Amino acid sequence: MAYIFQSIFALEFKSFLVMVRDAGQQTRGYEATFKSLDTFLSEIPGQEKALAEETVGRWLDSLSCKPQSKNRRITHIRVFSRYLRALEIPAFEPEYMREHSDFIPYTFTDEEFLAIIHAADEFLGNRRESTKSSWAFPMLLRMLYGCGLRLGEALALRWENVDLGTGILHIRKAKNDKERDVPMDSSLTSLLEMYKKRRLSENPDSVYVFESDRVPGTPYLGWTFRNWFLSVMEQAGISNERQEKYDRGISPHTLRHYFTYKSFLQAESKGRTLEQFVPYLSAYLGHRSLLETERYLATDYTLYKGSQERMEQSIGHIFPEVDFE
Repeated sequence: MAYIFQSIFALEFKSFLVMVRDAGQQTRGYEATFKSLDTFLSEIPGQEKALAEETVGRWLDSLSCKPQSKNRRITHIRVFSRYLRALEIPAFEPEYMREHSDFIPYTFTDEEFLAIIHAADEFLGNRRESTKSSWAFPMLLRMLYGCGLRLGEALALRWENVDLGTGILHIRKAKNDKERDVPMDSSLTSLLEMYKKRRLSENPDSVYVFESDRVPGTPYLGWTFRNWFLSVMEQAGISNERQEKYDRGISPHTLRHYFTYKSFLQAESKGRTLEQFVPYLSAYLGHRSLLETERYLATDYTLYKGSQERMEQSIGHIFPEVDFE
């Protein structure tokens, strides 16, 4: 049986849902939010025809859900409040809550990372003889860490996107369709230059920086590198067991988090505050907002003595509230 609205906004709830359906949009989310708010309002006697700030705040406080779920409810109420005001009914438009992720990504120790590099350089694949992947993958690993790239961004790199003269990578196929330029350290630029000479000496027509040796003209597949990366971790003696059933294990993306934290340490050692360098780091990583960068910096760095406390002191006050719309 369909829910019957009973609060002072029963008519407005129903007319709003009809309007949304007529526009060809889904109403399930709005219905769940309106049902919750309607039940809450029905228990408040003698209300005026207005959606007051205090009332909205008390309703939100009564919800036993995570900030992410509350923000979905807030989105529905913000739109409904605008609808009420269009009908000349006073209505408060609530602000979004700060979201906090429960996910704490794994962070390598410096010793673990050095063991990974050593195992990667010794890697010969599943064949007895050396293969192109046995020297392409170690280069890819260094670029993921040295530039904080996403795996897909690195694999999509073409030689035309690489300026070895200036040491800059032009990232064209990035998440959220954002393009950006990524400067490399001079040592990484030199390694990539040597890699290019070797690569083009064997295949002058190579288009991609990490072009597959089995399917010329296409880059390696992501899962191919992931499988290689897990094999290298095993050779380095690093366990990837999950503590809980749905825990996220170590992956190539862990290198991006490691890069982010090492960048924090470098900036800290040079006396730079997070207010000074985080906007640059956020742009370098290709994040849409500082909130994304905060999630990277708020990870678990307890493997580094004293660093967790310094990190919390640094990020506790600098990130602004985010407009989720």
